[in-house]
Amino acid sequence: MKVFIRLFLPMSIIMVLSSCIRIVYIGKRIDPEIILEKEHHKIVFVNLFNYTVPVNVNKKDRISYHAGVMNLLDGLSSVSSDSSFNFVVGDTLKKSIEAGDLTTLLPVDTINNICNRFNANLLLTLDSTSIFFERDTVVNYYYGVRYRTINFKLNTRFFLSLYSEEGDLIDRSEVEQSSIFIPRSANSGFILVPSISRAREEIGDLAFQAGQDYIAKFYPYIIHDTKQLYTGSTFKESNDYIFAKNWNKATELLEQLVKNQNPGIAEKARHNLEVVKEASEAGEK
Repeated sequence: MKVFIRLFLPMSIIMVLSSCIRIVYIGKRIDPEIILEKEHHKIVFVNLFNYTVPVNVNKKDRISYHAGVMNLLDGLSSVSSDSSFNFVVGDTLKKSIEAGDLTTLLPVDTINNICNRFNANLLLTLDSTSIFFERDTVVNYYYGVRYRTINFKLNTRFFLSLYSEEGDLIDRSEVEQSSIFIPRSANSGFILVPSISRAREEIGDLAFQAGQDYIAKFYPYIIHDTKQLYTGSTFKESNDYIFAKNWNKATELLEQLVKNQNPGIAEKARHNLEVVKEASEAGEK
């Protein structure tokens, strides 16, 4: 009997507590990371990162870097489904930029010339690309035996600059994507290290997603937050109005309950009222 009481009491408390709370989901609109003034935009893309020179990329890895650049471009081009954007390719490999100049701003004349040539009002440049593996050793024990597992993570990073046709820098961003390679056993002391030259397909997939991630910076998005509402007969009517998104009526009822002589009810009403205010403000954006 004592065992039954020990099990029943915690379960009863959990059931009571969970019955006193309801969850409301609040959608919040987040403004675009890159805000543009005009309504229609023609973007010309130019790759300034020369992956064909040894100072930038090893010769054996060039084909993988090429896959990264071209798939990034495909990801960026996904904006073509939006009529407010027109994306064009100016140059997929501009070899005239020296390695030391990749982090400097383009001259205004150069920006003007490129934009005029393609009748574009924005210039997007790929300034640099970094592709590399990270290795992490994980130690596990199985029946007292020590095992080492080597995890490899493939990282792709792309550094982009966005200019106006007048030559002003609008944004500089880094977009990155990574994936974990299948762990390999290192018990024999031999580690099969993955190479960039053999990971062309994986690099291409990551680069495409990175391109889409950059395009997402031009659009607002919604995040969903969860808030708890106190329930019970006292709050049934106000909660019904909350889930019906009738913020005014819910506020009116809760403001009355905040004045309740019972401090417990007043405190819970104050909490629910804050949730209503947050939800109504999010709905107005």
